[in-house]
Amino acid sequence: MPQWLIPRIFIAALLCCFTVAPLMGCSKRVASSAGDAASTSKGATAPVETIKPESVATVPGGGAFETAREPEETPPSASRGGGGPEASAPAAAPSPPAAAPSTATVPAEPLSLEDIFFDFDEHAIRRDAQATLSANAAWINSKPGKAVVIEGHCDERGTQAYNLILGDKRARSTKRYLEDLGVPATRLKTTTYGELRPFCKERDENCYQQNRRAHFVVQ
Repeated sequence: MPQWLIPRIFIAALLCCFTVAPLMGCSKRVASSAGDAASTSKGATAPVETIKPESVATVPGGGAFETAREPEETPPSASRGGGGPEASAPAAAPSPPAAAPSTATVPAEPLSLEDIFFDFDEHAIRRDAQATLSANAAWINSKPGKAVVIEGHCDERGTQAYNLILGDKRARSTKRYLEDLGVPATRLKTTTYGELRPFCKERDENCYQQNRRAHFVVQ
């Protein structure tokens, strides 16, 4: 036999051993398993634990997934408070803020009645005094609990006694005019000061004109 053929035969034999050995071991295991089963059947029957396979749900397309999963936490239902379509309705819009109170200023009520003025040595009501007396009468009538004293005044010209009489005439003519405008006579009183309480103390016609007056005092 040639020398070069011996190594090849040796290698081939090793390959055969490696290939056949596993097959021989498997056949022994099968036989021993069968023997174990036979010996077990001959003896007392041992309790067998049955394990149920997990349920598997098939998905179209051949795939599968396990259905035994941990339950997911579901969010609280929006209708838990009473249900129905009204429960899911959006909250009502807030009502518009109330309108702020008007800051418009109200004309202040006059603190006193306006005076009227007379010509020199006269006690007749002048035309320019009529509008003032009409406003004064309206104010007095709006204050039913008030009484008014009408004071007659004069400038310094003339005697003191004469001016006292003239002042009284001016107060009385003013009172009669207010009564004609609807002011009750019981709410009107008259008095005279003549030249004793001048409003202006200068000795000129402009100052004299301011002193010839009827002045109103509310009580």
